[in-house]
Amino acid sequence: MRLTNNQIFSRSMQDMSQTQKRLNTAHSQVTSQEKFRTSGDAPAEIAKSSYLNDEIKKNTQYQTNGLMLKSTLGLEESTLNNLHIAMERGRVLSVRALNGSVDSQDRYAISLEIDQVQKEVFSLVNSKNASGDFIFSGTASHLQAYVKDDQTGEYTYRGNEQDNDIQIATNVYIKGSDNGKRVFESAPARLTANSSNLTGNIMTVTTEVVDQGEYDNFHGKNYDHSNPANNTFKLNVIAPLLPGNSDTFEILDSTNSVLQSGNFTSEKGIRFNGVNITAQGASPGSVDISLEPPNNVNILNTLESLKTALTDTSLSNTEFRERMADAQIGIENAKNSVMSTMSTLGGRNNTITRVTESNESFKVINQEAMAILTEADLAAAMTDLTKEQNILEMSYKSFNKINNLSLFNSVS
Repeated sequence: MRLTNNQIFSRSMQDMSQTQKRLNTAHSQVTSQEKFRTSGDAPAEIAKSSYLNDEIKKNTQYQTNGLMLKSTLGLEESTLNNLHIAMERGRVLSVRALNGSVDSQDRYAISLEIDQVQKEVFSLVNSKNASGDFIFSGTASHLQAYVKDDQTGEYTYRGNEQDNDIQIATNVYIKGSDNGKRVFESAPARLTANSSNLTGNIMTVTTEVVDQGEYDNFHGKNYDHSNPANNTFKLNVIAPLLPGNSDTFEILDSTNSVLQSGNFTSEKGIRFNGVNITAQGASPGSVDISLEPPNNVNILNTLESLKTALTDTSLSNTEFRERMADAQIGIENAKNSVMSTMSTLGGRNNTITRVTESNESFKVINQEAMAILTEADLAAAMTDLTKEQNILEMSYKSFNKINNLSLFNSVS
């Protein structure tokens, strides 16, 4: 078979071109440290690496979310801790006000300090994060959590009941904050009883809860939310059957069943399930004793009522004690709500720590898998580069010699 000069030239050029391509590939791998230059070089591997790259980016974002969330929860925890301290100060002041040696001027001085406590609490419940969002307003974080109504003097919550959930893993969402509705509006107010509908010779009646635990237990077992009429009990004062004997009393429930009875003495207290009922008058007569419905009160309004009671000189001793008891229990329940929220923050922080560690592990695994798929073996690439350079140099030399061959070179 005869090979023409054109065939020899074309074949040599083709071989050198292929060698140059392999050299370029080896050089690209060495400089970029990547196996492939385009997706067409290895479609399956590139597709897998793209998926892994997306997962790595997600994990990186999750890590960022976790760090930001920890910072936000740290701010909330610090704020709640300061609130707890302020509330405890308010409770201590309400206890001091009950001291027998405290006069009206002392009460006024205490009210001034309560006012400062209230201002501190107002500032804390309206705390903002680094982005300028109100941390206790729920998802309506652009709204101030609490405002005061100048007409009623009451503090109201303006946020919503939704929480900002932050994603820190594929299926893991953590509350980024706690809305004020749950933290501050869920504290129960003190349970009390009142009197009404005086008839006959009963002139005045006062009710005072003297054993809160006993009364709370009775209230919890007997309060009827569906039928308010069942929450009213009647105290009847009955004339004696025989002249000279003392009046008697009986306490009836809504079905007229007798719950308690005994001798009646005007202005002498009757103890009924933790409530001291003091009636002034004589037989015959009656009065209704009603269980007040349970309700919640926020700490700002509790402190507002406490301030008002401390400066109200018209209150009797019994009424003043009742107001102080309202404040103390309201503050205590608000403290418990704050402490309960703080305990959930600790659990959330622990979850973030565990998930963050897990995310970091997944990120490392995905990076290693992606490296195997796309990163070049530098040692092998250097070897290939040297080999292809040598091959190309030999091809150039061979081409020069072959290109100069002719029949004339064989003639002596």
